[in-house]
Amino acid sequence: MSVVRPWFVIPLLGLAGGGAAFATTHDPVLAVAVAACGAALAAAIRAFLGPAAVGAIAAAGAAMVGVVELLALAPHLRAVVAGAAGLFALSEIARAKAPNASPLPAAGAALLAAVLDPSYVGLVAVSGIAWASAPVSRPRGVLALPVLGTLATVLAIVLACGAHSSLWHAWLGHPVGHRDPLATLLRAGDLVGPLVACAALAGVALCLVHGRLAAAAVASIVAVTAAMSLAGGFVAPAIPLVAALGAGIAIGRLAALVRLPIGQAFVGATVGFVLAVVPVSALFT
Repeated sequence: MSVVRPWFVIPLLGLAGGGAAFATTHDPVLAVAVAACGAALAAAIRAFLGPAAVGAIAAAGAAMVGVVELLALAPHLRAVVAGAAGLFALSEIARAKAPNASPLPAAGAALLAAVLDPSYVGLVAVSGIAWASAPVSRPRGVLALPVLGTLATVLAIVLACGAHSSLWHAWLGHPVGHRDPLATLLRAGDLVGPLVACAALAGVALCLVHGRLAAAAVASIVAVTAAMSLAGGFVAPAIPLVAALGAGIAIGRLAALVRLPIGQAFVGATVGFVLAVVPVSALFT
């Protein structure tokens, strides 16, 4: 009997996302970035759900939803790279690791994501706290990282509320729109869809009980992304990724309620297909 390796979903989702990106944009560089983003999204979902096969099934459906909805925004390359780095950092923070595992990958990815997109600036503080509390050798100045990340997060929220400074425009990489929170919410709702939105809300709530560091990481992304989107009048590229993350976690927890493994696979695959069919069909029509 063959051995099931659920981690295969991570590279497979990367290939699928890259293929979808190349089919719609014909940009090979963007396709590679989308592939990395899809793989990182699948890895983040599995980090919250664990290594079981049901986590892989939930990650497959939800990650495809996130990639397709991200492509619907026609994002810039830097936003996609930031999403890949931020989701990788989140997966490193959330997944179970050996006590002596290096915290450098999470910290480095968080710094890259924060420089490219302020949505992920809170990950710098969280990865810094994880590094400072890890039972590994570390430099004396490691405490500067959570302090720097906290100050940068506060700065991002202040600049987002102002939304007119040249520093904020340079950090975002694009101009802001008219401040209309209701219109922005409607555009985000149209992009994500009602089913994914409901699943995402449940999944994000489940993230907040996964662990303190993982909860703080997700909460920081949600808070900064909401502030910058509502104040700036645009739908941030992090919104479909966070929504897909929450939806994937909700799918996995729902499927895990079924006792039989075949039932878990059926529920996870069916719900994932229902959530993915509408955005996928809309992207290619």
